[in-house]
Amino acid sequence: MADRETKQRKLIALIVNDLGPGLGEKEMAGLEHEVHALPDEELRTTLAGRLGLPASVGEETLGQALLHIEEPEEISTGTFTGAPDMSHEPRPEERED
Repeated sequence: MADRETKQRKLIALIVNDLGPGLGEKEMAGLEHEVHALPDEELRTTLAGRLGLPASVGEETLGQALLHIEEPEEISTGTFTGAPDMSHEPRPEERED
């Protein structure tokens, strides 16, 4: 069974994955605030819906499904800075001539 903090991190990971890269620090803070403000039951049913599970899914089944959600390191360690990920080669439009 997953605790509330794990459920919050996993829901944030799903949303960030949907939104894609480039989420700013302000937007991330707002997203975290909204997810943390969800009542327990709404958090659980939102996660179930996002995972294609029925709203009445059991905690054990939900916990097993949450194990398959990969969290970006910034979410799991709390080191989100809003800075672009520069660990890759720059795209053509990012290159300085």
